[in-house]
Amino acid sequence: MSANVWPDRLSALDVSRAVASLGVVMFHWPHLAGVFAVSDVLKSRASQPFYGVLKLFYENGYMGVTYFFLLSGFIFFWLYGDSIRTKRTSLKVFSIQRFSRLYPLHLATLCIIAVLQAIYFAKMDSYFVYSYNDLYHFVLHLGFASAWSFQEGLSFNHPVWSVSIEVVLYGCFFVVCFMSMGRKYFCLFYSVVAMGLSPFFSNPIFDGASMFFFGGFVYQLISGIKTSQKKAMVIATSIAAGLWFMVLINVYVVDIASFLPEAVVSYRIFLKLFTQYCLFPSSLIALALLEIRMGNFLSRLGWVGNITYSTYLIHFPLMLLVAIVFSYGWLPENFFLKPAYQVAYFAILIPLSYAVYGYFERPMQSWIRSRFRK
Repeated sequence: MSANVWPDRLSALDVSRAVASLGVVMFHWPHLAGVFAVSDVLKSRASQPFYGVLKLFYENGYMGVTYFFLLSGFIFFWLYGDSIRTKRTSLKVFSIQRFSRLYPLHLATLCIIAVLQAIYFAKMDSYFVYSYNDLYHFVLHLGFASAWSFQEGLSFNHPVWSVSIEVVLYGCFFVVCFMSMGRKYFCLFYSVVAMGLSPFFSNPIFDGASMFFFGGFVYQLISGIKTSQKKAMVIATSIAAGLWFMVLINVYVVDIASFLPEAVVSYRIFLKLFTQYCLFPSSLIALALLEIRMGNFLSRLGWVGNITYSTYLIHFPLMLLVAIVFSYGWLPENFFLKPAYQVAYFAILIPLSYAVYGYFERPMQSWIRSRFRK
């Protein structure tokens, strides 16, 4: 099995990215409760709508960002690794493609949030959730530097911190591939070293780098498989299914970790690395092999991958807009605890993300790429 027999697109990975994005959104839903609820009980995640079903996302949705990093590494080594190494993709072309994909919506949401936070502050005499909304942090966001350790606190569209880290990783990725250093075991070594350094530094660049380059390792591991695709698919799918079964049991039935000896160092290491190096990579491998073996069986859902970036960047501005509406008394008290309002929020978010992708993101990408490639 080699990269040249892969489909042009792996829709299963697009769907998985969309699920991870919605998990992050669900994790952030209690922002509304944290600001407006008087009772600590109402502020708790356990009080939020559909908690019994969506507990996995309410408690662990932030891990979707970890999956983003892993998936980005996989996709970038797949789509760009060889072309950069063989000099078919220049730094200029690579930079234009990344800039046109990420910056227009980032700039638009940054400006929208600046306006909305000013409106909210005028009404409530405080900012909504993220409080460092001054000129200094605005400039950091303009340069995609909001998570480079220059910030004094959380600001503006804070979820974009992961994109801020990815921008740095893109630069590292290009240099590594350009110098023909991005082989399988280099990626594994880089990942392990970055993960080992992460506890000693507060910057998330190390966690991001560990997952990004492990994604590169996973891609090259799959593309180098010489045995039966069917056998590899069955093994990978079985492992991933088994691990997810354990996770669901742990979340919804009994806390498996409570039976493990906390004093043992290996226990703590296992809990730290299980998701990053076991659960998510096995899921990624299984999804990729399933689609390579069985064809693009999720092609009809591929569109959800297109709107992931929109969903990720828009969800907090939309939440801020809801908070403004509530601050003027146009929503009932404790609306954030009512399932109907959460359903309405997502019923707005997803079509809005689709519209933003189709009528803003794609046109801006095309315009920038056509203009600056000349």
